[in-house]
Amino acid sequence: MRTLLITACMVCAAVLAGCASTLRLEHEVRSLASWAGSAPASGDRYRFERLPSQRGGEAEREQAMLERLAEKVLATHGLQRADATEAVTAVPWGVQIVARSVRYPYAPWDVPEPRPGWLPYGQVVIGRGAVSGIGLYWPVRPPYYVRELALTVRDRRSGDVVYESRALQDGPWSDSEALWTALLQAALDGFPQPPAGPRRVVIDSPRP
Repeated sequence: MRTLLITACMVCAAVLAGCASTLRLEHEVRSLASWAGSAPASGDRYRFERLPSQRGGEAEREQAMLERLAEKVLATHGLQRADATEAVTAVPWGVQIVARSVRYPYAPWDVPEPRPGWLPYGQVVIGRGAVSGIGLYWPVRPPYYVRELALTVRDRRSGDVVYESRALQDGPWSDSEALWTALLQAALDGFPQPPAGPRRVVIDSPRP
């Protein structure tokens, strides 16, 4: 009986450890596909395309990070990133990513608390009476993040955008590569023929 109890405890600990190392992230996703001809096939090549605002400074560094993560996710769908030496005719697809992250001081359902400051709290006993104490009250609450990512695929032969997907993710976790990877996976869920209409996509991600 003791051996069974120890074994059961070890199994429970392993399960809890596994749960603690991952996050189950929910995403709101809407995707549209309009392939004029055939959809991308395994082995097709693509290049990332950038807006002028994504070509300098911190924005360029952030874009390079997103493209590096997207390259791995797109590879799971059979698409391969082209290098700079490949001819335009050999690279039929262009991929563009636009992302934003907004940090809020607290979750939208939290009730605002008084501002930090000197407020009365507790009591100090002096002789036979009680006097209100004065102390520093500093409310602490975790910030809340909303991340949104839009991914489009353009047919470079016709110039038409043939795939568009938007994914939204929110929660108390600050930006990390793991969370952006989950957003990219959600945006490409069902690629190249995603379900119609808005949907919820759940991604299990390593805890940042």
